[in-house]
Amino acid sequence: MQALLINENCALVSARDGYFLVNRNDYYVGKALEIYGEFSAIEGKFIKDLLIPGDVVVEVGANIGAHTIGLARHVGMKGKVFAFEPQRSCYALLQAQIALNSTNNIFCFNEGVSSKTGKLWLPPLDYTKQGNFGGVSLIDKPDEGFEAVAVSTLDERLCETQIALLKIDVEGMEREVLEGAEQILSHSKPLLYVENDRVEKSSALIDFILARNYRLFWHTPPLFNPNNFFNISQNIYGNVASFNMLGVHESQNLAVTATMREIRSGKERHPLA
Repeated sequence: MQALLINENCALVSARDGYFLVNRNDYYVGKALEIYGEFSAIEGKFIKDLLIPGDVVVEVGANIGAHTIGLARHVGMKGKVFAFEPQRSCYALLQAQIALNSTNNIFCFNEGVSSKTGKLWLPPLDYTKQGNFGGVSLIDKPDEGFEAVAVSTLDERLCETQIALLKIDVEGMEREVLEGAEQILSHSKPLLYVENDRVEKSSALIDFILARNYRLFWHTPPLFNPNNFFNISQNIYGNVASFNMLGVHESQNLAVTATMREIRSGKERHPLA
């Protein structure tokens, strides 16, 4: 079995990192798993190569767990993955992946993460129609049909946990997540893997991280992997890539490949600008 169609909206996939229950209407994450048996596998491998068994990973914006399951298997039962996902529908699928793969070292939170505790709002979504459900941003003011989402800070949840890597993919709220993790940044000095695809917010995000004695490097893996798990040659995503930054604290001795361009200031031109 590669993909077992359960109904027009749902499929069960035997993928690279395990079994996944996916929403077939999710054009990027769910559809990639159904067609290729993986989602952004080049990015996933890069992150795994930063970790060793026993490490603790925090994933903010876990979506349905496309990376979560592989990370949990990589760090092993002596390691842990703390996964945060505010969308109830995506969170339900994340829990399904945990059950399907018996990855009991994953600890999930159905909430958003920001600079302070409170609530934000999720715009109404129709998960029975095609969309990019991983590209949804939380809103700070409610409107008709919006759903309230509980929000916490990483310092509130995990300030006493020694964290090896902090992965953040939160559709423009990356800086706010880091602002709520000052204690973690100070005592754990984790590796950072942070999405940075909002040109208008890039400068402030970069300068915030650099001011905490981190070095930053661009990592822009393509979404399509020609060596995908199902050996499908057709590339439905064209030149679409992820725009992320690897952050390494100056106290860490991590060799970074020469092909990764270092970011020295928020004033530098963004690749998408």
